[in-house]
Amino acid sequence: MKEQQSAPQDSIQINLIGEQRKATRDYNEYFIPSSIKLVLATWTQEKRNSMALNNSDFFRYRFGFEPPKVARQQVLEIQTKYDLTDREVRWLHRSGQLKASRTEAKLVPSRLMPAAGWIQVSILSFFCLAMTLQIAASNAACMLNSLLLAPWRTLKRAGVVKAVKGE
Repeated sequence: MKEQQSAPQDSIQINLIGEQRKATRDYNEYFIPSSIKLVLATWTQEKRNSMALNNSDFFRYRFGFEPPKVARQQVLEIQTKYDLTDREVRWLHRSGQLKASRTEAKLVPSRLMPAAGWIQVSILSFFCLAMTLQIAASNAACMLNSLLLAPWRTLKRAGVVKAVKGE
C-alpha cells in the first residue's frame, strides 16, 4: 500500500468582530454585517458620522435624503449641536423644518406647522364629536327602546311580570 501524503491545505478563518485587523501571520479578522441595521446598531456615533459624511448611500439610508457632501457635514453638525437622533433629523427634513440645498443645510423653524397641526386636530375632534352626537340622537336608540325596553315596561305596568314571578 502506498502512503498518501496529504498536501497542506490553506484555510481561511473569518471572525466577526468590530474591526478588520491582521491578528497574526496569516490570520485576518473581518467585520461582515448581515444588514445595514446591524451596522447602525453596533457602530459608534463617530464611526457612523464618518461613514455618512463620506458615503452618500449610507447617509440616505440613515436620514432619508441625499444632499451633497457640504450639506451632509452641516446636517451632522446640526445633529451633534442640538443632540438630535437620526429619526428626529429624518422627521425634521420630512416636515420641511430642515432645509438641505446644494450649498448648505439649515434649520428653518416654522410656527405655521404646529398651528396647522392644532387646526387639524380640532377639526378631527369636532367631526368625531358631531358623529357621536348624531348616533346618540338618531332613531337607532329609539328603535332599541321601542323594541326592547318599552314592552318590558308595558308588561311590568300591566302586572304580567308579577304574575309570572308568582307574587
